Amino acid sequence: MKWEPQESCDGYQRLRIEVDWAELAADYDDLVNLHARVRLPGFRAGKTPRGVIEQRFQGEIIAALTRRAARLFGLQAVSEAGMAILGPAEAEEVDCVKGKPFRALLRFYPLPKIDLPDLGSLGVAAAGGDPRDHISLRLLELVSFDLPQRLIADELGREGSDAEPGSAEWQVASDRLRLMLILKEIARQEGISVDAEDLRERIAAKAAEFGTTEKSLQTELEEGGGMERLRDMLLAESTLDYLIARNG
Repeated sequence: MKWEPQESCDGYQRLRIEVDWAELAADYDDLVNLHARVRLPGFRAGKTPRGVIEQRFQGEIIAALTRRAARLFGLQAVSEAGMAILGPAEAEEVDCVKGKPFRALLRFYPLPKIDLPDLGSLGVAAAGGDPRDHISLRLLELVSFDLPQRLIADELGREGSDAEPGSAEWQVASDRLRLMLILKEIARQEGISVDAEDLRERIAAKAAEFGTTEKSLQTELEEGGGMERLRDMLLAESTLDYLIARNG
């Protein structure tokens, strides 16, 4: 993969990336196989020729591949560039054609500066109630920074809400995002992480709960950006448990 920083003047950071098709081919094949489950008129289930699947669903496959590439290679690029960002990558000026290099301009919000308090003085033992709730509220009280309104609106949009700034619903979403960023910064400083096995175990548990397969649920999460949200949730849980133990 190649990447190059681009100048921005609208509050975003941008990187232009180029990825060889060989690095995308497996994901493309996975998406073709996913669409092959759809039964088309004139073909038996699972017997539709690959060429027909690609022709019929090419738009959907390329759109899903673009989302995957923006997420996966965007994270890799910002890591290599030493950028601190928040939220997912948004792809602009996309050039995605089967067999050719993937090119896109990715934009991100820069991560605000987060000054953490003394992590051993959050007072769980004497607080009573749910210690996770207490820790969360104390962190929101002690750590202050601004979030882009667009990021909060996007968070609400995923929940089907069009709440506006100043509303109670807007404040709840803002607090939720701020808390997640605080916990991620604590995790970064304290060396707390979530690995592939942690994700697999949670996906397996949720798949059993929903009566579906791990593969189907993982694909659904990947296509909707849910894998990063799941990773963030597991990281938040682990970080809160760490803080509870430290303040117990």
